[in-house]
Amino acid sequence: MKRKEFLKKGVTGMVALSSMTALLNACSKKTNDPVNDDDKGDGPGPIPAMASLSATHWVSATATGSGNGTQQNPYTLTQALQLAQPGWRVCCGPGEYIGVNRNHTWDTSFQIRANGTEDNPIIFFAQNYAALNTSGRSILRHNGTQQGYGCPVLGLVTGHHWYGFYITESLAPTKADTGPIVCSGKYNRISYFRIDRGPVTWPEALSDNNHAAIRFEGVGVQNNLVSDCWIENYSRENAFRSEQGIQLFSQNDSTITTSTGRLIIENCFFDNVETALTSKGAGTSRWILGGIVFRRNLVRASTATNTVGAVNFMDTSGELGRNQVYQNIQVGGNYFVVCWSMAGYPIRDIDVINNTLINATMNREIEGIHTAYAGAGTTGSGWRIHNNIKTGTAPLFNFPKTQSDAAVLSRSHNLSFGHSRWGYVHSRGTATQSLAEWVANTQFDDFSLESDPQLVSSVWGNANLGKLQQTSPARNAAIDLLNLNGNGTSAACHMGAYSNDNVVIGIRPLA
Repeated sequence: MKRKEFLKKGVTGMVALSSMTALLNACSKKTNDPVNDDDKGDGPGPIPAMASLSATHWVSATATGSGNGTQQNPYTLTQALQLAQPGWRVCCGPGEYIGVNRNHTWDTSFQIRANGTEDNPIIFFAQNYAALNTSGRSILRHNGTQQGYGCPVLGLVTGHHWYGFYITESLAPTKADTGPIVCSGKYNRISYFRIDRGPVTWPEALSDNNHAAIRFEGVGVQNNLVSDCWIENYSRENAFRSEQGIQLFSQNDSTITTSTGRLIIENCFFDNVETALTSKGAGTSRWILGGIVFRRNLVRASTATNTVGAVNFMDTSGELGRNQVYQNIQVGGNYFVVCWSMAGYPIRDIDVINNTLINATMNREIEGIHTAYAGAGTTGSGWRIHNNIKTGTAPLFNFPKTQSDAAVLSRSHNLSFGHSRWGYVHSRGTATQSLAEWVANTQFDDFSLESDPQLVSSVWGNANLGKLQQTSPARNAAIDLLNLNGNGTSAACHMGAYSNDNVVIGIRPLA
């Protein structure tokens, strides 16, 4: 789309955001019903309605092993995992479910033995969803005691859907290159979990590099969904090296069939994380081939290191679909989306649209939004960056290892406030650049604004976080490229995460 095709048009409305307190208060005290499994999360549009889910089998943390899976005589979790078949919907009662620490990166404590299918999954759900309840939780753990010597607590392979469990690594410590949940197959779903990294200090046995709450890696790990999860304390404050909320890897010699990709992460709550999502193509031929969607999430960056943000694309391309980052809110940190090139593979086909980055701070290295970093600028292409709001001292754009933003396909209708320079390109030095100077140098950013967005609140946890005041210049000042409001891609919308009146950002309450 050409720059001059972006026109300002009027639109009214403001989105409501529930704080975590409001979400907890809104949660029903009865058995929680999972969201509709027909929701594949395909593309922008209205938030799907919630639907009831009735159990076919039951599990209890106090079961003796003599049960038949009825509500009156439930299975143990181990029994249910061994017996479950496609179509089973297993309700797990409150309490601790303790498995064996196998002390291996992929040998998990709990895993469903049989595989489900895309249309007929095997479903295990907690009676009370941990992302919405602080009591009555179904806790998954193992008997390991030391970080660096523990296995993943939960594994998913194919057609496995899990809802509402609680995992803390104080009870289920893991190791480097893994995490408490690992997914190695297709058509899986992880929803309404609460996952906590645990203690501030662990005895250092092994480096925790590439450690994440949820890790996707295997052959053809595609068509998976993470939604409405609460993931916290995955930051260097609690670790020794690289920590992520969610991390992706591919096997060697990736193809469109074998690559990891086609993953949706939506309506999650990432609190105190080094990076919420890292899509990591690692080394020659281990690239991620795209189709990654990160939308409607809340992210609070860690304060323990000076290089923190929401999304890191590393050797991630678009063969499996465009990579989309939209309608997210981040508080703190330095960057919002960054690309690192490890194997020289194209980082391309990425949409960064209608996001709000609040109180981003400078570090003069990795700031704002990157379309080019460490070689990615010469191999990347197809980036579209529109309708974003940034406040804080960091520039909105920073290209420290390249001569230009050549990877950009289109960019317009962005707003930055509080910076000493609108954007920074390494070859141009450190001189202050206004929006006008930036536009003249880059030939992008038509209809962008360099003014106070007048947010109702910039405070993490506030119910009005990221909302726009009625007098905000960001209202009616953007164009709805992803059709978030349902009025067409040429319709107007607000800048920032709140583009319409109906979206829910962060964990969704149940109907």
